[in-house]
Amino acid sequence: MSLNPTPGQLFAGSQNTAVLRFPLPASLPIPLGIAAPEGVTLATWAFSGLEEGATGGPVCLLALEGIPGSDLTLATHFRDLPIRPDAASPDALGDPERKLLARALLTVGPAGLPALAGLFPLIETALAAFAPEDGAPALIAEGPHHALTGTAVPHALLLHAADGWGCFRVAAGRLRFAGGPRTELALDPLWGTRPEGIRAAFALHAHGFTPLIVRAA
Repeated sequence: MSLNPTPGQLFAGSQNTAVLRFPLPASLPIPLGIAAPEGVTLATWAFSGLEEGATGGPVCLLALEGIPGSDLTLATHFRDLPIRPDAASPDALGDPERKLLARALLTVGPAGLPALAGLFPLIETALAAFAPEDGAPALIAEGPHHALTGTAVPHALLLHAADGWGCFRVAAGRLRFAGGPRTELALDPLWGTRPEGIRAAFALHAHGFTPLIVRAA
């Protein structure tokens, strides 16, 4: 490990997950993975502070599975980057950073669902920024069953129900065209509350996500 690692702030999640924030070098290195230590992997990442008017300088946010107990080496497209994480309070994460982290976690695909579960408390407040667009697909509750308008079938749904948030894997989808295309979904619970009294919903796809309109049958 380098004698001069970059200082970083480590925000612990649950289920052996964490977010590591560190100052972004001028070379803008693209994160590729965690070279060391063993047992720590990179779920996804985001750059923050590059937009016009941003304060505090650009930073990189790494969503990690596994919590480093000492220095970490980040493999990038430029060179390996040593980072020294110090524990930090979640309050130090700003709203723009939480929004960028939420977008990254919702977009990463099925492999990122464990990280989404563990880091969800860090991004929950940011989800209100993602409202469904006019003409977005609708999630329709039909008793204990659910259907999604359109033909795109997500790999999972993130639902804000009456008792809180829950995430559900889409185990199967049956496409029907009567009355307009819709897909009847079979859901397997992954974590969180039951899908009753749904207030907000997100369809998670392999390379993106869609805020859904929620309506009754």
